[in-house]
Amino acid sequence: MTSATAGAKLNQSVRKAITLLRVTAEDGNANVSSLARAAGLPRATALRMIQTLAQEGFLLRIPGDDRVLLGPELLRLARGTDEQLLLREVARPVIGDLVAAVRETVTLSVVAPDGGLDLVSQVDAPAQLRPQSWVGQRFPLHASASGKVLLAVYDEERLERFLVEPLRRFTPATITTVEALRAELARVREQRYAVVRDEEEEGLAGIATGISGPGDDLLGVLTVAGPTQRLDRQRGRSAVDHLLRAAGQIGSALRRGRPPSAALEVVARAGG
Repeated sequence: MTSATAGAKLNQSVRKAITLLRVTAEDGNANVSSLARAAGLPRATALRMIQTLAQEGFLLRIPGDDRVLLGPELLRLARGTDEQLLLREVARPVIGDLVAAVRETVTLSVVAPDGGLDLVSQVDAPAQLRPQSWVGQRFPLHASASGKVLLAVYDEERLERFLVEPLRRFTPATITTVEALRAELARVREQRYAVVRDEEEEGLAGIATGISGPGDDLLGVLTVAGPTQRLDRQRGRSAVDHLLRAAGQIGSALRRGRPPSAALEVVARAGG
């Protein structure tokens, strides 16, 4: 084989790899078979290329999911090292699947530089009765599921500073005493998720769990929300299972090969 021939083959391989990346970016349901067809490759060859790109972090294959997604390393190169941007990209297809599974609204909040929570993404439930758009909004930490997840990771000094201010009552169900909130946060730490029912607004329920980054710091919070009459305790237990699995998928993808999120360890015993 001449050097010119070898160079031509190398260029073709690079072009095929670029095609795989481009098609993956354009097709949210891309899989090995569809990518092989798009690149004009035998399926076995496409699979080897996809596995290589996945090992390098340029593509991502979530266990148990046939789809192929853009990987975190590609996003880091394209967007720098902003973990929140990476979180939003990795979470986007998982959130879509979660909404389809629980048929309720799902939101993603990120931890802001000031230590609060900013809601940055929302996918609405496929129902007429559903929450309004909350993107850009902040919720009271003690009366929201996402806020309880954040408070549960506060160290004692920071939690003490938060508790200096009175806990505002929004509804009869709002937690307004330090003792009750501390007990609630202990439950959140134990079960890895938080629940609110009618605590900030009557008729509104939410279930939330945290998403940790490569350093195991809390990067964001994933929340399922809906009308209390629909997201009752029975449906809430089912939603918890799906929610923890989704958060575990996102966290594992962010860690790229590190052990899966501890949230997965409690899926089997989650009680709603």
